Amino acid sequence: MKQLKAEFMKMRHTFLIPVHVLVPVISGIVFLAWTRVSAQLQFLVYAEAVGIAFPVLVSVICAGDVETELPGHFQSFLMNPGKREGAFLAKWMCLQIMAFLAVMGAMIFYAVGNNIVLGNKEISTEVFLKTGMILWLGSLPLYLEHLFLNLRFSKAVSLAVSIGQFLISALFLTGLGEGKWQYFPCSWSSRGAVLYLTEQFNRRIGGRFPVEMGNILTCILLGAILCAIILVWFHFYEGRQENE
Repeated sequence: MKQLKAEFMKMRHTFLIPVHVLVPVISGIVFLAWTRVSAQLQFLVYAEAVGIAFPVLVSVICAGDVETELPGHFQSFLMNPGKREGAFLAKWMCLQIMAFLAVMGAMIFYAVGNNIVLGNKEISTEVFLKTGMILWLGSLPLYLEHLFLNLRFSKAVSLAVSIGQFLISALFLTGLGEGKWQYFPCSWSSRGAVLYLTEQFNRRIGGRFPVEMGNILTCILLGAILCAIILVWFHFYEGRQENE
């Protein structure tokens, strides 16, 4: 808990807190102002956009968080008392808490705008909140991946990977993702939210939604393996040169 508190203190004078507030608000305003086709279709597209954008946003946020360690040459990060993995987990948990607040804030902001400002009542508050939860859960491995890339290589490598993940996430919303999306963590947020909303809005075809959701066990297993590998790697981590 002390390490988690320290991570939040490091964020105070960076762009990380403002970006977690501004991005949900701006994205909500843009989509609420968008020419409406139907409330359900518009929210489906909004959820897709949030899920697709996650890899790039995560890359930028992780890069900014890792840069808070550069003034101390990673010493405050690597020389914490106790197990070294605790420092990494505290950083990851801090980012996940911020991500959860940002995503749920985006869903609540959109729900208020949709239900009160625009007067559309056809989507329940429960659907908004569950969609936000699915988007957030799908982002868990992304933060692990991009913390690893920023700590091991550089923010340029992390950003390049995130652009590839952005494209995969978008492509896997089409038929190209059938039978493959569960093996690519970058597509979990967007694909999971779309599958849930498709089922809720009664647009499923041939019962595809229940069949694909059976792959959730594959996602959990891959996420656990990824977490274990990165934690083992961090146990031997000694920092990197600042000019890498």
